[in-house]
Amino acid sequence: MKTISQDQINNVAWRACDTFRGTIDPAQYKDYILVMLFLKYLSDVWKDRKEEFEKEYMGDAERVKRRLARERFVMPDGCDYYALYARRNETNIG
Repeated sequence: MKTISQDQINNVAWRACDTFRGTIDPAQYKDYILVMLFLKYLSDVWKDRKEEFEKEYMGDAERVKRRLARERFVMPDGCDYYALYARRNETNIG
């Protein structure tokens, strides 16, 4: 497992803040950045679990779906970080 340093986390968070410069007051960065970081974390955990179950059940989509439904949290299709990122240039991503 690759270890991520605090400096790397700080650099990523700062670069994310840079995307909002000029459009959002710096005092409000945390309102957006922390939510996006949390969504990214949840999405990555969900993706890892899904891949793990796909290997365990040899690609049986129905068994994977049932197993994921019993996890601590459920990430509905199209509601993860990656789906949001894919729609980042649309006028209404809400």
